[in-house]
Amino acid sequence: LPPNFHPLIPSDSLVGPTCKTWRAVSSQTWLSQVSRSLRSVTSHRFCTAPAAALFASRFSRVLRSSKFGSVRTMADTAKPEAGSAPAGAATESAEASKPQIEWATLKEGKAEVLHLPGEAFYNPAQVQNRDLSVAVLREFHKICEAEAAERKASGKSQGQTPPYEGLRVLEGLSATGLRAVRYAKEIDGIREVVANDFSAAAVESITRNIEHNSVQQKVTASHADASMLMYQCRDVEKRFHVVDLDPYGSAAPFLDGAVQSVADGGLLAVTCTDLAVLCGNHSEACHSKYGSTSLRGKHCHEFALRIVVSCVEAHANRYRRHVEPLLCVHMDFYVRLFLRVYTSPNAVKRSPSKQAMVYQCNGCGVYHFAPLGKVVEKGNSIKYLPGLGPPCGESCEHCQHKHQLGGPIWTQPLYNPAFLDKVKAQLTDNQQEFASYKRIFGIVTALGEELPAIPLFYDLTVLSRHLNVSCPSNAAFSSALLNAGYSYSHSHTCPTAFKTDAPPQALWDIMRAWTKLHPVKKPKEGSPAAALLAQENKLLPDVDFTVRAELKKDSKAPKPTPKYMPNPQPEWGPMQRAAGFSTQGAASLSSKRARNQGKHAERNKRRKKEGGAEGE
Repeated sequence: LPPNFHPLIPSDSLVGPTCKTWRAVSSQTWLSQVSRSLRSVTSHRFCTAPAAALFASRFSRVLRSSKFGSVRTMADTAKPEAGSAPAGAATESAEASKPQIEWATLKEGKAEVLHLPGEAFYNPAQVQNRDLSVAVLREFHKICEAEAAERKASGKSQGQTPPYEGLRVLEGLSATGLRAVRYAKEIDGIREVVANDFSAAAVESITRNIEHNSVQQKVTASHADASMLMYQCRDVEKRFHVVDLDPYGSAAPFLDGAVQSVADGGLLAVTCTDLAVLCGNHSEACHSKYGSTSLRGKHCHEFALRIVVSCVEAHANRYRRHVEPLLCVHMDFYVRLFLRVYTSPNAVKRSPSKQAMVYQCNGCGVYHFAPLGKVVEKGNSIKYLPGLGPPCGESCEHCQHKHQLGGPIWTQPLYNPAFLDKVKAQLTDNQQEFASYKRIFGIVTALGEELPAIPLFYDLTVLSRHLNVSCPSNAAFSSALLNAGYSYSHSHTCPTAFKTDAPPQALWDIMRAWTKLHPVKKPKEGSPAAALLAQENKLLPDVDFTVRAELKKDSKAPKPTPKYMPNPQPEWGPMQRAAGFSTQGAASLSSKRARNQGKHAERNKRRKKEGGAEGE
């Protein structure tokens, strides 16, 4: 609504006998004047239909509130005004003037939610996130059932852990409740889902959608701070089998409570959408949020994944717990992690050996790992020792540029191969139930083809750009690595990336051999290319680029699973944060981009001119 309509909005400061808009009269006259004010607002040219519906919905709650009851009691002590309308007529007039809310419906999976624009946050780009979560929880329920049956057959005591009777799930930031409803309707092993949100508007939406989908027996709405709710569920008998965190932005503020409220062997599902922070654009903010310094590079998305896993591990270690990744992926504009949380003081001692600092060259991009610790086992003796010194010199041995220091990051595998195969089978057997089947199956397939023991990767286009040479084909470069006896795989985060156990020296030997087949211009003195081309091959004096038979394309072979699919529509991203009950229509991302285009140009010109004047 425009600013001149603010006095008509019934906020806490306006509801009362001292209100400037409505004087202290009888309740009937007060209602009559309110209904006329409501009609004048909703008929104004600036007031859209959704804004009018939101205004009516919020105002109706004010009328039912205890504050309005006290106002009515105080107003009823005054004399009715002459000619005031009868009580029944005024009430009917107020009801007749109240706009009827027309709910919009949104269907996803087996769930259908009712919503109003701006009432709660919903992003269609997260459909594949929820589809993947449903598939993972189905398989996790089977694992819990099998483990419970195994404990019962072996006669092992569960201690204080209550017997398994189905999954208890906490969705800490539920928004519309769509994910909670899908869990209840699409996963057979669900016993209880607590759909929590701190926003009162979101809780109303959750409650409405629970009733609309008839899942009251399984889903409970909760209005609380997510961290406080998780802290209150730290007792063993109150813990959840699954804690799902999908915030707008970073999940870092909720991790401490999450690792304490999940049951032993339970599943922690975490989403982080603040990739600008995690991918090196704001490394100082990344350190303050996650306790790790991010670095820029083609591998930044996998780097982000490993930073978040390391952060969760650090939180868990404080409570004698540790994590084991089941499935961790980067999708679109966010990272999604599924981690099992165990309680084991002995396993916590191995945590430093699972993490490392990263030394990355500023020139050629070569990186080295410095583990935080190491484990030495001799017979029955186990020693946990700190990591050794830097794995490289102050300057890069290949291009003589300096190194940047990042991390710590998780260096162990990001997925469990057996569990990944079960999720792929779950997706394949129920393709019709997942709207984003092709996208998530491609991502999971690409993840399963990665070398699990190799953290991070190199990019073929980046290596070529450093030498100013035409980029070799994937088949030629991978064949050179395989012919030399090294392993090779792609990465699920980038189609031109490759993972290998070959040392950086072998990679540059291959690229130098490629430049001899495809000569380049003399590089600029002092550039990384000049230093790299001035050296001779050491590890691989003779490079064989013969394409291996298994890498040759066969036109008659069936088409492989597409692993890197394009975005299904424009503006595919995190969208804008939910506006709550704001009555101002949110502008589209394209219009916002057009409006902000070049908004700093004049300021930059002025600063440049002032800087030039000072120099003179």
